[in-house]
Amino acid sequence: MKKSLIALAVLAASGASFAQVTITGNYTAGYKASTNAPRQGTNTQQITQAVTEALAGGSGGNPVGDASGLGIDTSLITFTAKEDLGGGMNVAAEMSIDGLSRGGVSGGDSSLKLTTTVGRITLQTYKPVDYLSGGISGVGGVGMDNKVFPARGLKDGVGFDTKVGPVFLGIAHLEQASASGGSTSGVGMGLGAGGAGAASTTGQRLNSLSATYVGGALIANVNYLVYDGRTDNVNTSYKDVIRSAASYDFGVAKLGGGFSVLTTTGGSTLTDTMIAVSVPVGALTLGANFAQETSAGTIAQTIPVTGVGNVPFVAGQLDQTRNGYGLSASYALSKRTSLIATYANWLSAAGKDRSSETNLLVSHSF
Repeated sequence: MKKSLIALAVLAASGASFAQVTITGNYTAGYKASTNAPRQGTNTQQITQAVTEALAGGSGGNPVGDASGLGIDTSLITFTAKEDLGGGMNVAAEMSIDGLSRGGVSGGDSSLKLTTTVGRITLQTYKPVDYLSGGISGVGGVGMDNKVFPARGLKDGVGFDTKVGPVFLGIAHLEQASASGGSTSGVGMGLGAGGAGAASTTGQRLNSLSATYVGGALIANVNYLVYDGRTDNVNTSYKDVIRSAASYDFGVAKLGGGFSVLTTTGGSTLTDTMIAVSVPVGALTLGANFAQETSAGTIAQTIPVTGVGNVPFVAGQLDQTRNGYGLSASYALSKRTSLIATYANWLSAAGKDRSSETNLLVSHSF
């Protein structure tokens, strides 16, 4: 359910004008337990694992070892304002406040969208969902980003999309925070920092082309990403990505799947695949997914490692295959309140032991 209020928009000498603002949000809290396999082996092997984590993630954001406890999973408020400009045009602004707790708040996704008769222009700062486990193919199970797949980062972007029959076409330019800087701070990069900011703050820029088919029970997407070459680590810098995903709703079950092939500037590849299924049983929805990632063809390179210095890597030293699976159950107490249980198990970047994560949550949307 959405709640609306009349919010003060502009104060001017001639008086005040007002705009309709819609407020929505979600609060999810509960219990989480995790086991994160530590890096193992010789010092050289552990350094190798640290470098592979820069490309593929692997901790799920959990501390090393065993951890558990109560807390907040999601505390989000979103404000949306829309104005009709006439002539078939409108503008919508959306701003989110995320991570509300006694410790403070941080910025969430925000966007400004101008819809015209020929398409929509979008300016936004956001953290996109994982393409496979959270996108079109992610119909069941749990998120695998920073577990099996690379961790997501914050992005600033401008894009245009339009509809041609059942197909949505999109083009976008994106700037992203680096894994070692802005993407973990929750504040993004900021105006003017995307092209020439510090390496600890900015990541590679990229351009995106996409096509999405929406036709009844079938949804399918193909997406091509091409990156700039501003970083010098050829085994972990992106060159381009081709990816595709689809889902089909059979009524009694929904099936999804997809793949992604990333090519680094050194010529190696990172291939991700996933299949997922969800089954509704009355108010209960059960889900499962399986994910796999293979890094192949890494080349010999000397890489600077923080706290260690320059470390030589031989060809193939960073190659690896990892996999994981997720199980989920969601019971709807009402249209806005649900009980959620999830379990994920995956082979981390350590490549020897498996990590796991269990969540028991109560979620309420408004």
